[in-house]
Amino acid sequence: MAVKSKARVAKVSHSKSKFRMFLWGLLALVLKIGGIAFLVQGFVMQLATGVLYYGMLHYALGIILVALAWAIYCGKHCCSTC
Repeated sequence: MAVKSKARVAKVSHSKSKFRMFLWGLLALVLKIGGIAFLVQGFVMQLATGVLYYGMLHYALGIILVALAWAIYCGKHCCSTC
């Protein structure tokens, strides 16, 4: 009986692990989409005004969000050397 209960516990924790991986992947996707949106918005603001400085905050936020998304993705899915 003890062997069966250990197998059940491992199966439940594996299911929770997949759900947590899904949530981390979803967070990385949302951050990546937000980062790309900020980069595009900064580029459009630069084109609309003709002044680079009007889009710099959006560029910076976009790069930070994409870097966070990459760090989450690499930390969860890549090898330990990343």
